[in-house]
Amino acid sequence: MDVKNNLHNNKSNPRKLNLLYLGLLLFVTLLTTLYLASSKAIFAFSDWTFHAARVEEIYLNLKSGSFFTFIAARTFHNTGAASFLFYPYIFFYPWAFLRFILSPVNAFYAWYALVTFATATISYFSMKAYSKKSLASFIFSLVYTFAPYRLYLGGAVFGEYLAVTFLPLLFLGIYEVLWGDKKKWYLLAISGALVAYAHILSVFLSLEFAVILFIIKLITSRGISKDRIKSLLLSAGVCVFLVLPVIVPFFTDFIGQGLSSAKPSISYTMGPRYLLLNSFSAQKGWKLSFMLMLTILTAWAFIKSRRNWIIYGLGLFACFLTTRYFPWKLTAGTPFEMVQLTARYLSYASLFLTILFALGSSSVLEEHVTGRKKLALSCSLAVFMTFFSLSSLSVYRDTLKHVQDMPKTSANSTQPAPFKRLRDYNYYNQFNYKILFGAFDYMPKSSLTSVQKRNSLLMHQAYLNGKTLTLSPLIKANQISYQVKSEKAADVDLPVIAYKHTTVSVNGQKHAFRRGNRGTVVVGLKRGQNTVTVGYKASPVFYLSIVISILSWLALLIYLVKFKAKYAQ
Repeated sequence: MDVKNNLHNNKSNPRKLNLLYLGLLLFVTLLTTLYLASSKAIFAFSDWTFHAARVEEIYLNLKSGSFFTFIAARTFHNTGAASFLFYPYIFFYPWAFLRFILSPVNAFYAWYALVTFATATISYFSMKAYSKKSLASFIFSLVYTFAPYRLYLGGAVFGEYLAVTFLPLLFLGIYEVLWGDKKKWYLLAISGALVAYAHILSVFLSLEFAVILFIIKLITSRGISKDRIKSLLLSAGVCVFLVLPVIVPFFTDFIGQGLSSAKPSISYTMGPRYLLLNSFSAQKGWKLSFMLMLTILTAWAFIKSRRNWIIYGLGLFACFLTTRYFPWKLTAGTPFEMVQLTARYLSYASLFLTILFALGSSSVLEEHVTGRKKLALSCSLAVFMTFFSLSSLSVYRDTLKHVQDMPKTSANSTQPAPFKRLRDYNYYNQFNYKILFGAFDYMPKSSLTSVQKRNSLLMHQAYLNGKTLTLSPLIKANQISYQVKSEKAADVDLPVIAYKHTTVSVNGQKHAFRRGNRGTVVVGLKRGQNTVTVGYKASPVFYLSIVISILSWLALLIYLVKFKAKYAQ
């Protein structure tokens, strides 16, 4: 038998076929990443400085021997902001570890490639499990992974960028529990946990579509069996155990503590005309690809099954949610305002519409292409998507050529980080600027009541005996120290945020403190020279949650091994 024909015989040689497609996906991943990395620069826009500061904190803490990061002692202007407690960061560890062997710019692009290939791989196997078609899975993975909106997210919006990696697996899990093999409830538990470890808001957005699918199931099937309800509840319960380290800090340190979070509001919506016309342009951004826009316009003529009509409807609804024609004003004061940017729904529109595009296009191609031509077709699709992605990324590359390098600024600057270029030699300049978006997230609301209070934190200003002092911090992992000299016994208000599990020592001795009107640490000092150290000691419940989570992952792994062995029989 012809080897090339055999490669495309899904029943006789599925492993070689999978390797072929994964090899092509890796090819596109490497070429697009190298295209960006060859610029030897990064454009610091949008949320870049927020996430880069978090990675820098993790890296420096690892360098000093501390695995856990709780507060921002080295970055975020040494304010001790606890964005690490309330914003998941586990998927930033690979980026931080890469810093040990690569330059700052190359470390980022290596991490970018890892996430991209992970997305392509998860997308391929999720679609393979759903459709049982290799070519459709390959097309789905290409179009979904290199969608213009996802390419945009990969430039700076990393929480959402990571969450998109696991959405195909998440909705495969929902499908299996509601319509498919309910014994595969673990897919929903695992994928839900992975999304939660990437981006909490994406969990909320995914739940919206999960509820819609549940309602559709009730209507189309005239109810739902008890076994499927049990599978649904089991997957939800196991998912909670898997993500306990993400959940627990909200109960131990956030609820009832008067802390702020990202401002809930719908700040931007798109018009249908903008979405339509923008999707036919070459660059990445808040849009769908032209392939998916054509799917919207033509798929209705080819859809035959109820299942595909549901997918089509979800894709259209996701597009509708991005626009101003959805009555977003009615969501004022509700949890739905957490969405902030309605463009976030483009990830879900891309997911559903790409399923239809992959199924439709693969069916047409397989009718007219047989034998060794399929191998040539697969390679051609990979090359086409490479050039399509490079076209989308070309504007980013052009920006890197013309934008100025980020200049130096003082260590306690209140100037917002500008949209400038970063190279290896000026990479650290960004950390002296105020983080543009998220600098004050998860701080006490009392610290944000005036510009003066906010800026006093950024400028390291302390208050002692009615005087304002500008102090220089001494930094260790999760720990900030100040040398304070007082002419008499008095309280000092330090520029470090006080949380429920904040710890304070004076001259090496544990010391009581209170929260000041800036939400900062206020501690009584004796006359003379004092060394005040502010740190954070996580609750024992947090460490218990890590143990429970690890044991849950191990138990699930053992279950999967036994399940696979039993399923194979």
